[in-house]
Amino acid sequence: MNNAFSHNNELKPSDLPGILRYVRLFRRQTFFIGIDEALAQTDTFASVLKEIAVLDSLNIRICLFFYGCKQGVFSLVNSGEYLKLSDVEESFEFNQLKLNKSHLETESAKAHLTEVIKQSFEEQTLCLITPEEHSINFEEHLVFETLCQSTQVHKLILLTINECPVINGEPLTNISANELKNNLLEASTGQLPSWFLSYSHLAIQAIEQKIERVHLLNCNIHNALLNELFDKVGIGTMIHSNKYEIIREADINDVQALYNLTKNSVKRDTLLNRSIDTIHERISDYRVYEIDGSIVACTCIHYFEEDLSVEIGSVFVQPYYNGRGIGRKLVNDACDKAFKKGYRSAFVLTVNAAKFFQLKCGFTNAEFEELPKERQFKYKENKRNSFVLKKNLVDR
Repeated sequence: MNNAFSHNNELKPSDLPGILRYVRLFRRQTFFIGIDEALAQTDTFASVLKEIAVLDSLNIRICLFFYGCKQGVFSLVNSGEYLKLSDVEESFEFNQLKLNKSHLETESAKAHLTEVIKQSFEEQTLCLITPEEHSINFEEHLVFETLCQSTQVHKLILLTINECPVINGEPLTNISANELKNNLLEASTGQLPSWFLSYSHLAIQAIEQKIERVHLLNCNIHNALLNELFDKVGIGTMIHSNKYEIIREADINDVQALYNLTKNSVKRDTLLNRSIDTIHERISDYRVYEIDGSIVACTCIHYFEEDLSVEIGSVFVQPYYNGRGIGRKLVNDACDKAFKKGYRSAFVLTVNAAKFFQLKCGFTNAEFEELPKERQFKYKENKRNSFVLKKNLVDR
């Protein structure tokens, strides 16, 4: 992940309501945090421990484990060298469980493992699981399955020193487990680094064990862990089983949110002014883009039946989420929706965003006379002198 991308994701004071929402949501949830042995040997590891201490202070149940442990670091893991917190202001206690093969061989042994983990949580202490022998590998299916079955796990967080993968020029910030399993690993492996493919298998395994979200983080970025967990977009790659980013039809409950979302852009004269009453009347025309339950973008579709064309308007993305392909996804979704209804072309009228529609969405210049008659009249009426752009929906 490049520094420019990470800088834009630093949490800001204005994000406080969203942060507090996650604080309430995460309270008493269980996070399994896996630490790459390569990270544990870096200078940034002490700051990662500080972040883990913050999570612990928020009454989040944390189970730590090291993975990828090789001979050279095995003794350090077991001696606790990695958890010396002399320079960490926040301190936390932990119960250490040394895992060996016997924990995996019988149901009674697995039950004992479960009890140890639950006891740590009841005592409000962090649980540290370390391998007692070199043959234990946390990436192995049986080991990981046993840990997941020991308690309800809400998140698996894998801390690495690897940069966020980039697909088609955009950071892979999130992807559903089904998409990753059925499409990405098969069709786009050439675009993905080998380390990500190996982590992906572990993430899919976690999803199959009913863990809803898996996070892969480059902890060479300052405060990566906190930025990932307390921001809707985050700073790493999240693999999820539940709906995280969705495009849906707006409903009456979204009117105020849509008005609040677009009003600042109206003040800058980049969107046509629409009152809250107008939005209310046309709410069925709106499509919204949600991230983790919050509306961050919208568009409006107006149908002209006589011409079998649609106007795509009010495309707006919160500035904080610009550059992530959200606007393009909304426009493509609107075009797909119109085409499925039998419409043959789409057009946009824009003052400032012509390049976006041309370069990102495949629209081309059009003449005023190509607009539906009804729309030509309104075009003259508003006197904005917008660019007219058009897209053929049939031959895409």
